[in-house]
Amino acid sequence: MDKRVTEFVRDVAQSIVGLAVALYLQDHPKTFDTAAGLALRLRHPVEAITPVVERFADYGLIRKVSSRDGSYACYSLNRTPAMWNLLCMISESFIDNPETRKEIVRMLVAQRQQQAAEEGEATPPANS
Repeated sequence: MDKRVTEFVRDVAQSIVGLAVALYLQDHPKTFDTAAGLALRLRHPVEAITPVVERFADYGLIRKVSSRDGSYACYSLNRTPAMWNLLCMISESFIDNPETRKEIVRMLVAQRQQQAAEEGEATPPANS
């Protein structure tokens, strides 16, 4: 698997939810939506989507546009060639290659298990 994909999945996506958001953005590059809207589209709790989109915005994968009064924010893909190429590599690695798909899932599961152990959780939640 490409090092950039590994680093993104491990350090930025960090979870199955993060991976789902990245894959959704690659499949729907013109998306402009709130965290709540993305949560409805992806069928994950908004509490799981919000930290993902904030990480993605900090990373530069998406752009965050806040209302003047700060009551809500919308997110859209940062359509630079570098970000688009990264999303395409992630999509190809996960969707088109069964071996790298397994590798990505194993990496995310191991990362979640380690996080749960550090936090003293008995069983990690399925959607985190």
